[in-house]
Amino acid sequence: MEICKKDEMDAARHGVDDVVRYLAQHRIKAERRVEIQAHGSGAGQIIALAEDEGADLLVSGAYGHSRLNEWVFGGMTRDLLASSPICCLMSH
Repeated sequence: MEICKKDEMDAARHGVDDVVRYLAQHRIKAERRVEIQAHGSGAGQIIALAEDEGADLLVSGAYGHSRLNEWVFGGMTRDLLASSPICCLMSH
């Protein structure tokens, strides 16, 4: 799943399709899901979907930005770690 801006939908679909194909090569079934970021936190959208699906683990990439950028603008990684009631496995 990727949360993105409306004008980033095509690139997001392409990127998520790459991940789905990679997982399929390892016999892991996955499906693409790309959503436009609604008001509020993108992390909140991901958590809500995971809860709706009954997930007990969130697996994500953890991409770092500068400390100043994270402090000023926040970040998906920090938001997931700070607010997820579901266990998170992150890889950078």
